[in-house]
Amino acid sequence: MTQDPNATAMQRYHDRFDNIRYTAIAEFVASNLNADRDEERVVDLLVAVQNAAFELCGHSLHMGAWHTLAVRCGQQFLSFHTVDSIHDFLRLFAPDDVRIDNFESTAKAMLRAYSGLDDLKTATAHANGVHSWQGRMAYELLTAVEYLTHASILLLAHEDDGYIREKLHKGLNRITSGVYEGIRHSSEPSRYNFKSIYFPNERDR
Repeated sequence: MTQDPNATAMQRYHDRFDNIRYTAIAEFVASNLNADRDEERVVDLLVAVQNAAFELCGHSLHMGAWHTLAVRCGQQFLSFHTVDSIHDFLRLFAPDDVRIDNFESTAKAMLRAYSGLDDLKTATAHANGVHSWQGRMAYELLTAVEYLTHASILLLAHEDDGYIREKLHKGLNRITSGVYEGIRHSSEPSRYNFKSIYFPNERDR
């Protein structure tokens, strides 16, 4: 009789499960979220950890669970230490699986991108108070970075292309507005001439 692949995956999960590490992750998550261990948002993230482990063990009902977990970690403002603990826990189930590296990189990239937005907004507000073309250009470019950062977060989260395009479009428009300031007011306008830059389109596929 053929063995059920999902049953094999579950057995592999139970064989490799480390309760001490899992309990430590639960404590780290609760601490990061300033919540009790049994609160829903803590439990939901722990379920996401388990689902990712199921996927790495070969369970067919949990495909893409590593990415769901990465996005949740990135959106919940977990510490890098907690992400590292989850990463090490997942290694128990598939030591050389590249999805575990992708989990870590996605979660940490999102965490740092989100954490940088507050400082970026503050810098943008200050640049807006500079009464010169350099200040206006800096303001436009910092605003562009904010839009591009949001676009990058959306890309990491595998969000809708239309929403990503909207953020990119706004960011590129802000860059263009900033370049205009250099062209119009700099003593060396040719330094801000970027007409040679080519933007790819669908014909370049």
